[in-house]
Amino acid sequence: MSGGASDNVLSLTTDELKEKIAEEVGRAIEVSLPRFVERMQNTLLSTMGERIGELREDLTSDRGKAKEKKGCSYNKFMACKPPVFNGEVDPIACQRWISDIEGVFERTHCDESDFVAYGTGQLRGQTKDWWDNLRNERGVETIRAMTWEAFKVPFLKHHSPKAVINKIKEEFMQLRQKGETVDKITGMFMDKLKFCDDLVKTEEQKIYYYHTMLRAEYREFMTPSHYESLTDIINAAREREIELKRQVERGERRALDENPSPTKKPKVAESSKKGSAKGGSPSCKTCGRIHKGECYFKNKPCVACGKIGHGVANCPDKVTVCYKCYQPGHKKSECPELVGNKESAGSRDETPKAKARSFQITAAEAKMEPDVVTGNTSEASGSQAGADARQKGKL
Repeated sequence: MSGGASDNVLSLTTDELKEKIAEEVGRAIEVSLPRFVERMQNTLLSTMGERIGELREDLTSDRGKAKEKKGCSYNKFMACKPPVFNGEVDPIACQRWISDIEGVFERTHCDESDFVAYGTGQLRGQTKDWWDNLRNERGVETIRAMTWEAFKVPFLKHHSPKAVINKIKEEFMQLRQKGETVDKITGMFMDKLKFCDDLVKTEEQKIYYYHTMLRAEYREFMTPSHYESLTDIINAAREREIELKRQVERGERRALDENPSPTKKPKVAESSKKGSAKGGSPSCKTCGRIHKGECYFKNKPCVACGKIGHGVANCPDKVTVCYKCYQPGHKKSECPELVGNKESAGSRDETPKAKARSFQITAAEAKMEPDVVTGNTSEASGSQAGADARQKGKL
């Protein structure tokens, strides 16, 4: 029996042996696979649960940190270079500082509870003294609980009084463009307009007051009803300003004084006076004459030097010739011959000075002359005695 079994085993081929092993391994895997899958599922579930718990803890801590970091730090606030207020009693400067500091609050996402603390840190000079005094009056706890809107009430009352605001309103109504540029006068207009809400309520009124403020050179080419907004009429004024500058460069208009003095009258040149008498056109820089439009001699050669770009009247190489002696270098009025003749004629015309003369008469002759005034009796007798003595001496 044993010999026969061994012979059967030996008689198996290699392929049959491989097939037999594969069957046995498959049966073993089928038996152990459910246990393996179950073990893997348990391991994955436990790992995922632990990881989810860690993520929840991280999220909770991040939210807590985010709540703690709400707003911005003082260093971040100062990094934006907030403006400083020195305490000017000027409503325009005061409103500008408030607007700028609130812009920094918005950009840095600053918490509202820090507005007063951060904002008052930018006060300097007299306004810093005012704030210290207010803080001592109301107490530290009241100041800490103060909101930004509550801070602006006493701040504006002190630095923007009603009397100054009323003065700004008067200046707005009387504002007129003199020698300022459009941008400069527009800036003045906008600064004062902030305090005239009760006077200027609509866009049409803004356009009307802006048009009234401009110079006549601007108003004559601009109609307020043609503009829908204040920006439109401002841009139109800028375009008109550019055109006026071009006219000055072309010589069609005299340049205006940008800083006129209220006490001194502007000096008008000789050529501009002549031009105003003939229609307001200045003298041409090319030919020296008064005309409108492009100069006829612009491309003509100069008769004196042959160059282009100027006339004989403005020729730099022009030689002055005297019409008396026909010598170059001086005019007829400066001719040496005429000057010499005038001096000689003046010397001949001088009359000799009359010499001093004296007249002597006697007292008797003096009595006979009606034009002689005599003194008292003593003086007359003295003069008579003197006259008699002189008469005896002659005899």
